[in-house]
Amino acid sequence: MPLVCSPWLYVIVFVAVTVDGFFPIVPSETVVISLGALSATGSPHLLALVLTVVAGGIAGDRVSCVLGRKAGNRFGGGKLAVARQRAERALRRYGAVTILVGRFLPYGRTATGMMSGSARMPLGRFSLYSALASAGWAVYVIGLGRLGGVAFSDAPLLGAAVGLAIGMCLAGVCALVERRWTAARRRRIRPPASRPVPVGSR
Repeated sequence: MPLVCSPWLYVIVFVAVTVDGFFPIVPSETVVISLGALSATGSPHLLALVLTVVAGGIAGDRVSCVLGRKAGNRFGGGKLAVARQRAERALRRYGAVTILVGRFLPYGRTATGMMSGSARMPLGRFSLYSALASAGWAVYVIGLGRLGGVAFSDAPLLGAAVGLAIGMCLAGVCALVERRWTAARRRRIRPPASRPVPVGSR
């Protein structure tokens, strides 16, 4: 595959990961996990792939943060609006650590980036946590693909499929845990319903 051995591959990966930060239509996880599996064959180069994904993650987060600063509280509906509400609550409670956790949740990267911008988080602090989140995410997704690629060294595409399947399962588990945790927290803070006063007891 000539493209896998071409320097243009890293440009494509950089653009895909960057755009995914503020326009999450096609998840870049699919591309990165697949290339992580192929890296077990020697191409693409593992370190170059990691650095490219980290750089794209930082760039996309910065764009998302700037868009959040300009948009303020004007967010559309749909899944992104729901994710934005969760990110807002998490930022108020946990601060910038939310950026690290949000990277591994569906729509969490875009939501936390825009919410950080809307909340006027200092860019220096945001950039630090964005870099840490990007590095952690790069190691995670490339590691999933690499694991599949090593396990199925004779069939790298099968290895990529295995890595994607594991990634989807882990993302689903994380989303389920986050939803149940949020629901449990809401039940704890919900005031108890008042009991009706029986007629004739006054």
